[in-house]
Amino acid sequence: MLKTTTTATLLCFVLTTVVLMDQTSSTATYSPTSSASTDTFIFAKCSPEKFSPGSAYETNLNSLLSSLVSSTVASRYNNLTVPSGTGEKSEPAVVYGLFQCSVDLDATSCSSCVSRATALVGNTCPNSYSVFLEMQSCLVRFDKSSFFGVQDKTEMLKKCGQPMGFNDQDALTRVSDVMGSLSSGSGSDRSGGNGDVRGMAQCMGDLSPAQCQDCLTDAIGRLSSDCGMSQGGYVYLSKCYARFSYGGSHARQTPNSNSNSNFGGDKDDKNNDGVGKTLAIIIGIITLVILLVVFLAFLGKQLRKLQDEKCCK
Repeated sequence: MLKTTTTATLLCFVLTTVVLMDQTSSTATYSPTSSASTDTFIFAKCSPEKFSPGSAYETNLNSLLSSLVSSTVASRYNNLTVPSGTGEKSEPAVVYGLFQCSVDLDATSCSSCVSRATALVGNTCPNSYSVFLEMQSCLVRFDKSSFFGVQDKTEMLKKCGQPMGFNDQDALTRVSDVMGSLSSGSGSDRSGGNGDVRGMAQCMGDLSPAQCQDCLTDAIGRLSSDCGMSQGGYVYLSKCYARFSYGGSHARQTPNSNSNSNFGGDKDDKNNDGVGKTLAIIIGIITLVILLVVFLAFLGKQLRKLQDEKCCK
């Protein structure tokens, strides 16, 4: 009876542990996708503070987002402020927002990217006062407080690709050359390449030249120090970004933990995550089964010892 109860308890423990392991490893994170499309979603940051549905802020936000899309025809960057006129005194109503596209996008591609970004706002960050939504080649940002011209080097997202081998000096040299090219460049939009390594860096259009240089120096420095020995990487700060690709056709590609393909992806990341979860579960089960066998062997030995002592008495 004791043996049966103990076995059942341990089996329950095994199942509980496996479930917990699976839940822990499936924590959701924003991840780049494998597509090189200009309107592929990268990440979003949403404020926890929410506005009321039907409020003046919501009305002005809808107007702002529509105006941002419309203004892509004339420019790859624009910032707008939509005042409220009248609104509830208990809630802010003025909305400050902007969009920006990569310099290599034509007007049609820029408009498509920004349209896609604004369409994602409602589902990704419902009723948030502040949203920063980054696509592969454009971004949309808005807030209840003005952020125009304000320097902000907060790290929003960073990822490095598969590490290179120390013996691949040619590739490491090409990456170093590209980082140097981005660092020594001028202007708010920079690009560089050496062989199959491509790099790109960009400031948000509301920064002054001095602020832009300061932000890019920080972003490129982090990218070089943290991902300089990787097969691609990116660093997104609040007001600028820097990224590079290895073996890809352009710098819009994102880093991947799978060295057999170009940078990153939802599909590849999900496959890798699935393999990792499966391995973790298998290892956990094997370990627990071994412990269970050892424990049952010990328990059986003790029971036989007790039975022998009874017989002797």
